Amino acid sequence: MQFDWYGLFDELKRRGRFNSDAQLADSLMLTRAQISAWRTGKSELGTLTKIKILDALGHDNLRSAVMSLLPEKNRQEQILRHEQLIARVEQTAFNTILGSDGTNAVPVEIPPITNQLLAALPPDERERIEPHLSTVTMPLGHVVYESGDHLSHVYLPTTSIISMLYVMENGSSAEIAVVGKDGLLGVALFMGGETMPNRAIVQSAGHAFRLSGAVVKDEFARGGALQRIFLRYTQALITQMAQTAVCNRHHSIAQQFCRWLLLSLDRLRSNEVQMTQELIANMLGVRRASVTETAKRLQDDGVIRYTRGLIEVMDRKALEMQVCECYRVVKRESERLLGE
Repeated sequence: MQFDWYGLFDELKRRGRFNSDAQLADSLMLTRAQISAWRTGKSELGTLTKIKILDALGHDNLRSAVMSLLPEKNRQEQILRHEQLIARVEQTAFNTILGSDGTNAVPVEIPPITNQLLAALPPDERERIEPHLSTVTMPLGHVVYESGDHLSHVYLPTTSIISMLYVMENGSSAEIAVVGKDGLLGVALFMGGETMPNRAIVQSAGHAFRLSGAVVKDEFARGGALQRIFLRYTQALITQMAQTAVCNRHHSIAQQFCRWLLLSLDRLRSNEVQMTQELIANMLGVRRASVTETAKRLQDDGVIRYTRGLIEVMDRKALEMQVCECYRVVKRESERLLGE
């Protein structure tokens, strides 16, 4: 069977709402140079890439063929990236009916006070923006936005956690901040930039409120409580980013793991975090073997219990004893600016 690969590539880019060839190339584990060479007729797409495209578009049940052709080098990362590509395309197809930005507007009644920034607003201001809030689902691994995307909404998580990652040209990444019920995603929108240099990906599935940029800008321009609270949160977020950079440079992988775990727990309603070691390694920008070793040691000490991508914290006090100062700095500053 003959396929129009240029047409299929463009169709996948449209369905996945990728803004450029480079963004889709990254999901296909290709470089910009490889895509450019193919576009100009200097090279061909590899067999594995072609099957990935067909699989993502749902042309046939080719998942097993994709998995069998994946190379051993970086195999787990390749599997993860392909699954994220499938999820992104499927989610976007669903959103052609219910949404427009990679999230799914759902009729779930969640009170605004489940997000701490909304809860901190005076009743009159909160009531003014409530009609403009829509509840969206945030599936695990969903890319909320890519680096350079234009921001049209802010997201205020309620039960989900979103990780902000900086992605290098070679595909490696590291987390720079996490956003949960304590805050919002999209500060650049009301700070005047309207684009972000990082990727935002759902770290823990759940829900969030979505608020249009126009409403946010109007409320921000009023100069009331929303402006003050959003600016204070921005300062807390900057502190978290700065402390994460210091932690990644000066502290051990075990300490970074404990910091990441505690920050995640603070944004959840339970003592469990659903996350694979591969994803944790990508968040921290370290080797998976290092995460495995750290998780095993904590489990042997009775601090956590780890089974099939689920981390259950058994002894939080012991975890706090092993974490570096960075966690306390971030928590203390957030409480100072926004209250507990």
